[in-house]
Formats: sequence, C-alpha cells, structure tokens
Amino acid sequence: MQFGNEDEAYEFYNKYAEIMGFSVRRSKMWTTSKDVLAARTFVCSKQGFRQKKKGFEPKKPRPATRTGCPACLTIKITPTGRYRVTDFISGHNHQLANPLTSHTLRSHRPKTKGRFSELDSVEDPKMVGRTSQGHSFQKSMVKGDAGAILEYLQKMQVENPLFFYAVRINESDSMSGFFWADGKSMMDYMYFGDVVCFDTTYKTSDYGRPLMLFLGVNHHKQLVLFGTALLYDGSRESYAWLFETFKTVMHGKQPKAFLSDRSEEISDVIAEVWPGAAQRLCVWHLFQNATMQLSQVFEGSKTFASEFSRCIFEYEEVEEFVSAWESLIEKYDLKDNEWLVKQFEERERWGLPFGRDVFCADFSSTLVKENWNTFLKRGLGQNVDMLQFLEHYDKVVEERRNAEMRADFNACQTLPRIPSFRMLKQAASAYTPAIFKVFEKEFELHMDCMVYSCGEIGATSDYKVIVEEKPKPHFVRYDSVTGTLLCSCKKFEFAGIQCRHVFKVLDFRNIKELPSQYILKRWRKDAKIGTIRHDSGYIMENDPKSSFARRYNYLCYILSSIAARAAKTTESSDFIESQMNLLSEQVEQLLHSRPFQIPYVISATSNEQRDVVESLADSLQHDSNTEAGFVGGATNGILGF
Repeated sequence: MQFGNEDEAYEFYNKYAEIMGFSVRRSKMWTTSKDVLAARTFVCSKQGFRQKKKGFEPKKPRPATRTGCPACLTIKITPTGRYRVTDFISGHNHQLANPLTSHTLRSHRPKTKGRFSELDSVEDPKMVGRTSQGHSFQKSMVKGDAGAILEYLQKMQVENPLFFYAVRINESDSMSGFFWADGKSMMDYMYFGDVVCFDTTYKTSDYGRPLMLFLGVNHHKQLVLFGTALLYDGSRESYAWLFETFKTVMHGKQPKAFLSDRSEEISDVIAEVWPGAAQRLCVWHLFQNATMQLSQVFEGSKTFASEFSRCIFEYEEVEEFVSAWESLIEKYDLKDNEWLVKQFEERERWGLPFGRDVFCADFSSTLVKENWNTFLKRGLGQNVDMLQFLEHYDKVVEERRNAEMRADFNACQTLPRIPSFRMLKQAASAYTPAIFKVFEKEFELHMDCMVYSCGEIGATSDYKVIVEEKPKPHFVRYDSVTGTLLCSCKKFEFAGIQCRHVFKVLDFRNIKELPSQYILKRWRKDAKIGTIRHDSGYIMENDPKSSFARRYNYLCYILSSIAARAAKTTESSDFIESQMNLLSEQVEQLLHSRPFQIPYVISATSNEQRDVVESLADSLQHDSNTEAGFVGGATNGILGF
C-alpha cells in the first residue's frame, strides 16, 4: 500500500486499530539530509515499557499500561515521493478491546474538552440528604408536575423502545406514583441484582419531591441504578404496587439481600414480594438519620462524626464494635439518648459484625465513598421546575454510567503493579482493579497472622488463626478433596472476597492459587460477558405463550446492551447492521432445521485481520482524493454475539 503523506498513513492505521480494538501512536522516524521524512513507524499504544526514574519510588505507582506489544506498521518514502508500507506486524501480546467500546481508546477519542466535567463538583459533599424514621407520608404534587413527568416518560419511551414506566392511580383517581427503568438498568439488574438498596433519603420535606432509587453495586464497586420512582403516597399499598412493578420489570428475579431504611410498611411488603430475600437495615441510612436525630452533637463536636462513622462502618468483630459503641456513648454522655438506645437494641439488623451469612456485596463501604445525594438533591426542591430536575437527573445518570464505562476501559487496558506472588497475579488477572485493591489489602494482612493446626478427620482439616493485637481467634476448615474453605469470620459469605485467615491457611499448606469457586463472577473483569440466564435467576415458564413472550423480552435485553453501545458512533452502528444480515440468515437456517455451526464467541483470525486491511485498502483505492478511507461495515468475526 502507498500513501500521499504521513498523516494519511496514520489515519488509515488508526481506523484499522479502531476496528480491531487497540490504540496507536507515532513512534520512530527518520529524515533525509533535507529534513524530509524518510520513514515512520506507527505502533500499538502498548508497545515498549515505561521507564523507571532512578532514585524515585512513588507512593502510589501508576498502573502499567504498556506490555511490550510488537504490533506496528512502518512506511518509507519512494522515489516518487509517496510512502510505501514496508513492515506490518498484526499480532498483539495483550487483550484487545471490544470494537464497540474502542472509541474510548486514546487515539480514537473525539477531540473535545470538558466531556465529563460538568457535574464533577455539583455541591459540597457535606450537604447530604437526611431521612426521617417514619415512612407513612402523604405529599401534595406540585401543580404541573404530573404533566411534566408524563411528558418526560413518553419522550424517553419513544427514544428508547426498552424504556419502561408505570403510573399508580389511587382511590381518588389521581396519579400518586411513578416508576421507570431503561434497558441499561434492566441489564445491570440481571448482572448485579443479587443485592438491592432501596434509597429513600430524598423523600423528606427538605427536598419537596419524594424521589426513591433502587440501587446496586457493580464489579467496580460503583453504584448502579436499577430503577427510579416518585411516590407521593407512602402507604403500604403504594409500596406494594412499587415493589410488584419492579419485580415484574425484572422478570421475577429475587435479590439475595434487600437493604432499606427502618420501616414496617417496607419490611412487610418485601417479605411478601421477595419471601426468600434477606432483609437488612442500611447502615448508610442509619448514619443519615443520626445527622438529624443527633444534630446538636454533630454540630457541637469536631470529632463525633468521624468517631461515629468509624464505629458503624469499620468494626467487623462483635467485641470491637460493642467496645467502640460504649466508649462513644460514655465520651459524649449519650447514655440517655432514646434514639441511640433503640439503634443499639436493633444492632443485629444493621451492624457489620452481625448477619455475616447474608451476602451484601460490601454495600456500606460503597455508599460511604459514593452516593447520589450530592448530585441529585440540587434539583429536588419545589422551586425547581420538574422538567429541569428530570433533565438534571438524566445528566447525573449519564455521568455515572460514563464513569462505569471508563472503569471498564481501565480494567482491560491497564495492569496493576503486583509483587511476584502467584495468588496476587491470579487475582489481578481476574478481578477489576477496584476489587483487586481490596483483595490485595486483605492478602497483605495475612502476613500478621499465626496459624495452628487443630486436627484432621479424613480430608477435612481444622485450623486456628490468630491475628496480632486481636483478642479473638478465628477458625478455618479446609476440605482437600473439594477445595472448600470455611472461616468463622464469614467475610467471603458477606462480601464475596476471601479473608486473611483463609490466605494464611493456604500459605501454611503451600497452596499458591485460590480455588476458582472463591473468585465470584460478579467481581470479575468479565462480569458482563456471556449469557445471563443461568446466573440471573431468569424465569422461563413451561406455558408456550408465556415462554415465547419471555424469550422475546430476554433477547431484547441481551441485544439492547449491544445496541446502546453501537449507537454511539456511525461506524459501530454500520458494523452491527452488517452483522445482523449474517445473524438473520443463521436464525432462518435454525428455524428451518438446516444444520449450521455458529461459534459462541467469534474471534478475529489473522486472515480476517487481513480482510479488514484489504477492505480499507479497497476504500482507499476508490477514494478520488487518495485519502485513507474507512468502510462502515466490517468483516465477519470481530464481534461475538
């Protein structure tokens, strides 16, 4: 191939890289004595290795982004003054990005500024929402709100066919509740709906409008939105309508745990709608309630907020928690405070040392670091027009989802710096960076543990593990046949990440890798890759009519996630359209019982990479301006359906 100048060659190689899923940069160049470019090499952005500065060791090393990738393209000048390709290496030594998300790679990003900066500093984080104890409430709808909400919901449904909304009509034939969720929320629930937090911190009179959110935690320990409601009537019947609607939209999938504020109405309805779900009081809600119930203490002391926060968010041992609570009560003379007395009496419903058998995805730590209050509360006052608030709400949701997309990109394109421990390498390869950070911290703590054998019975061995400066020992049972590990601290059952006590036992037995059953799919980099039916609790009934409808909806949810990503650029949209023709033909063959084979995940071979180059070359030859062109459709085999 030949190009008119260096920029044409770069544009061509960059387009090729976008299709294949990698980023490029300019590397070595050679010039003639007349300062004319003689040759240039373009390389994969992961070529080479970052050089270490001598005598400098950063406290927080940046993740490694270069892997010494050999992929490159070299051009040299010809006697005619054009540039000819003299070297092309197509192979990479790292995972390529999904073609639908390759537009997030550095060389393919749009040349704009401030894309994510609009909501970076919405409000002072100290200004958090407060919630009251009572949940039975009645709020008057601001004049014009009902029409504005319906206008918004209908507009969203036109723009997104998978957008769902429902309206509750009360006994007086008035609209008293609204619920909505889009296709992204439904897909997120299928992947991360094992734990749901019902956030009602916005419903109080301070905000004017009773906004309620169904939240979850994704594999980056970020909050994800499952659904949104405006509920003007806080009666038991209203909550029953809301939860039944949510359950219907999510195809009956039942969460393992449901976190909420203290409310008899909510608790009773949850028990009816999801009888198998464990109910826990949300610690974050408790802290928000405390800022109101103990407002004088919070305002009169510079240290109470941090000490109270540490007490309820950090202590995982019963003895440590009780000791910290009693010290706090005595220090600030709060032994006669009725609200605190009641909280302590119900500590087993919310305290971190209790209910360790219930998987909660370490939700409380996520809420401490990230909550939507700061972003959403600005638009909830009655002095703000409802349409303005809904526009603000959309921006907040988009920003949070952009943050997830950036985290997905970083998880695939960067490697953390890790010591030469096989188990840490295993964890870094499987987990997202956020989860690996938690894992690594727990792994390091096993160095301070001491282990003692307590005997063996057949394949089962028992151990006592003691942590320095911790009065209470923990006991670990290991089955060498099944690889099962059980610890009395129950960290894995509660948070889904193994504990230091188990790491110590594995080290004692010279086991260098963690059994695969203890690396949960929901924490992995590939948490959203593959089928969701078996892991999501998706219900398929035997009735043919019902099964057809459910299969149809199920496939809509699967394909909607691809469509949402592909719609971001013209190239990716054209690519999906070209693939749909092939997929439609294969479906027709299946329906007519004609044998054919479709791979589960289609990967690009070297021949198919050559097809991409040839397609681009054909485009270049037909371009009257001799500029490197780009074919909207791509060759088969780059995207796995």
